Amino acid sequence: MSDEPFRERVDKAWATYFECSLKELRRPGTRLVAREPFNGSGAIHLVHLCPRTFVEFDPGVESELEDGVGHLGSTTNLDAGTIEQALPAGRVLACHQGLVFHLDPQHLVDWQPGPPVGIRSLSQSDPAARLALFARCGAGEVEDASVEVSHEIVQGCFEADRLLAAGSGYRRNGFLDIGVITDPACRGRRLAPAILAAIFLESERKGLIAQYRCDVQNHGSMRVAEHLGFARLFTTEAIEAAPG
Repeated sequence: MSDEPFRERVDKAWATYFECSLKELRRPGTRLVAREPFNGSGAIHLVHLCPRTFVEFDPGVESELEDGVGHLGSTTNLDAGTIEQALPAGRVLACHQGLVFHLDPQHLVDWQPGPPVGIRSLSQSDPAARLALFARCGAGEVEDASVEVSHEIVQGCFEADRLLAAGSGYRRNGFLDIGVITDPACRGRRLAPAILAAIFLESERKGLIAQYRCDVQNHGSMRVAEHLGFARLFTTEAIEAAPG
């Protein structure tokens, strides 16, 4: 566990991801960043790192972005609404707003499930329990949670052989990105915060900074993060646009 101030660790990780200095990260304005993995998708992602905004996008929309918002200058903080207006009519299919949480280790609320529920790591030998849990949840919930046994850290809450909740973390943008899903019949028992706490503690042991993301409309997911001690530090916007 690092002795470096928590916010300094977070800012350095974001600066590394965007290949910029801490000075730039903490300066108002916007930087446009073409991302080859977005190629052909039409995707445009905005990360508002207070006060800096980074816009990651499909290289195929670069000329349209430059034409539409280039005149605003790099000292202007762009938002999804401004970019949507700059793109040709009908190109934008959807726009989502998200929240990014990080947790200072000093603020961790280490939830533990009460007996007879226990927490342990999941492995490839637990496919039936995992699939059974997913079957009891909605397809949208499963997709949003993105819990996979192939991820770097995977934990589950079990009652005998029944998997009640599961979570996993994988490396994304220089952080350990965590997702969690809970059996609908077990919600309200604070199993999700217990899972997140276990993953968070393991991430700290590995020297990784944990990150938790959710949609602004997902109030249940926000409460899970807040119960554990995560603080909402940044916001995101994702534009789904038809490829040019």
